[in-house]
Amino acid sequence: MGQPPKDDECRKRRYYTIYESLYKEPRIYIKDIASTLQIAPRTATNAVEKAFQLGIIVGPQVRKKSFKNTTEYVYFVNCKNPFEPYLQYSKNMNVVYHARMLGFANTWIISNTELDVEGEVIAKGPRSDYYVPFTMYRSWEKSMDIMVEKIENFDPKEYEPTGTLENHWDKTIEWDSEDEILFREFKYDLRGKLTPIMKKNLISGQKIYEFLDKIYERCTVMMSYVFGGISAYDPYLFMFETDYEDFLIDLFSQLPSTPFFFKVSNKLFIHTYGKHEKQLPRRGGLDIANVGQLRIPLLTRKLLKRGIIQSEEQAIVAYHWAKEL
Repeated sequence: MGQPPKDDECRKRRYYTIYESLYKEPRIYIKDIASTLQIAPRTATNAVEKAFQLGIIVGPQVRKKSFKNTTEYVYFVNCKNPFEPYLQYSKNMNVVYHARMLGFANTWIISNTELDVEGEVIAKGPRSDYYVPFTMYRSWEKSMDIMVEKIENFDPKEYEPTGTLENHWDKTIEWDSEDEILFREFKYDLRGKLTPIMKKNLISGQKIYEFLDKIYERCTVMMSYVFGGISAYDPYLFMFETDYEDFLIDLFSQLPSTPFFFKVSNKLFIHTYGKHEKQLPRRGGLDIANVGQLRIPLLTRKLLKRGIIQSEEQAIVAYHWAKEL
């Protein structure tokens, strides 16, 4: 008989089961999670809270889909003195998110309206919908093996686009002032309690339930699993030019920590987490499974060599400001 899983492995499996439950039903009741885990509700509550505290589970959050009346505009810019515009965008109430980055651009801006930005514009335009894949429970080593095999077996003649990333810029959707209020309430926590939201905003329960019933039609639900906890990672943003967009989305969806994807202009962007590990000593060559920080860069090198991507740039998010708008 094999050895029983260690306590640490049991905890990891429990956290992953919680992620699976929240992915399927973001507002699932704790008693139902407890039933799935076959533990007491109080124990399930503690486990869910701990998973959030450790950053193993992030979300559920919501973001607007790219309808004509809910479009967001994205800018990647190199500013001469990036901290000054960073402070200015903090005061601009149309800017819902902006970040200081190190890499292909030093400023990332997301706005409800088009902006006249100063500096060298690397990419700009209305963004597509976001896409957030379901993340499998597997190690980095296993994920890398799968990804390398996919790259090596890729045949451009057999590639068929599937249109994973959508946009709806030519369509409008029903979205009134109360929808906007509710979006702001649920944006960073789709599990928010309803009664306080009703009382705070004087919005009827019927309106809230209607909003939640339509959430997948009008918004992207972002539910992330971060293998080992978010403190072990740095947030990276990759920018690709490719004729094989859906292959890249499938490829990076194999990562053990949930990425998310979007497009601006003709560029594919992938936000993911790179594990900050110490590099192991080199032993007669460069082994992709054993080189901590070089895992993803070595993958992109393979993608360039195979002609799957024409160009690749990356940046790390140093700090950011997200307004509750």
